[in-house]
Amino acid sequence: MCLVNGFNIGINRPQRIQLSQGERRLAAIMFTDMVDYTTMSERDEALALTLLEEHRKLLRSVFARHGGREVKTIGDGFLVEFPSALEAVRCALEIQQLMYKRNQDVPSERKILLRVAIHLGDVEHRDGDVYGDAVNIASRIQSLADPGGVCITQQVFDHVRNNEEFRSEALGQNQLKNVQIPTMVYRILPSTERTKLTKSDTLEPRRVAALPLAILSSDHEDEYFADGLTEEIINTLSSIPGLNVIARTSVMKYKQVNKTVGEIGRELKVGTILEGSVRKAGGRLRITIQLIDVGSEAPIWAQKYDRDLEDVFKIQTDIAEGVAEALKVQLLRENRILIEQKAPEDVGAYVLYLRGRYYWSKRTEEDLEKALSYFAEAIQKDPSYALAHAGMADCYTLMGRHLYLPVKEAFEKARDYANRALELNDNLAEAHTSLAA
Repeated sequence: MCLVNGFNIGINRPQRIQLSQGERRLAAIMFTDMVDYTTMSERDEALALTLLEEHRKLLRSVFARHGGREVKTIGDGFLVEFPSALEAVRCALEIQQLMYKRNQDVPSERKILLRVAIHLGDVEHRDGDVYGDAVNIASRIQSLADPGGVCITQQVFDHVRNNEEFRSEALGQNQLKNVQIPTMVYRILPSTERTKLTKSDTLEPRRVAALPLAILSSDHEDEYFADGLTEEIINTLSSIPGLNVIARTSVMKYKQVNKTVGEIGRELKVGTILEGSVRKAGGRLRITIQLIDVGSEAPIWAQKYDRDLEDVFKIQTDIAEGVAEALKVQLLRENRILIEQKAPEDVGAYVLYLRGRYYWSKRTEEDLEKALSYFAEAIQKDPSYALAHAGMADCYTLMGRHLYLPVKEAFEKARDYANRALELNDNLAEAHTSLAA
């Protein structure tokens, strides 16, 4: 359950939405839903109607403070449009905070629990209503939110990922009804939940955090390689059914942080942590890795690799298999196909890809331009390298969203590169994610 007690929200005079008939624009779409309202109505219809009206008055006041436009009510829920993804998330968290505080002082039959979902996409305004795939996707992910929780899609996540007011946790790819491409969904939490733990918390061993690899190279320019390899290991582990792997954005903040495995594990609410180091010298790699039980802080699996750079893909596969075996997760043939890393024809293309991902993660216009150049160079070295095509797609998607390029031009290029990546490797998760974005 996503509780937001103690979250302090800052309000920044959000802009209002000005409507034009038939206009299409990028907007954040929010759906809210009262949990178990039907059951409540069957039990006591008068009480249910009283609580429904109370909740509507409370939510409407919060929508207004964040520039939200109430499009309509749908049963016991709202459809609301925001000009800003960040304001939509702030609004959702303020709503849940207010509901949490309200519920502390009322009997159980009068508690109001809400689910909130937010998606960012293109919508059309017509007769005061909104239409489009963005509306459909937002409505579909609502059921994935915990009671008292907030779910967002990848598109919203990209706008709030670096905001210190809250953090996110990946819920994985979800195949939504009438949506062809799987949708990446996250739950979003306020910063106060980072360290809020109780003795009753259970640490699930198969809930894993892969921490940023430490750099042992004398050349600190190799930071891109360690960060990129960390992300690749996370992606590989995430493709194993039975493992719940914490998203990259949640673990990268622990880079060079002086905390024990136990402290980090309990903050992330994971039972197992993967940590290690990498030294890159010319064409050689030395990687040390160990899997640690958070409860005892004792290693349960460890391995050292002293290999040629060309073997980095085999190392990633070996690490994934070692983690799965240590945690007693059965790998079926189709799972092994997913985790086996297809090496590019030229390992230099992989190094360029990692450089591109390093700059892509910084999100500025200048860094995205650098990322594009590295991905393009990787494709020049190996035109069949699907990951580099997916990287190009991700860059153009962000450049369109942040208006660094004309939206139509950027999104068309993103779609073309994502489709090309899938043509080259239809099992590539990054390519499916790029196309969904």
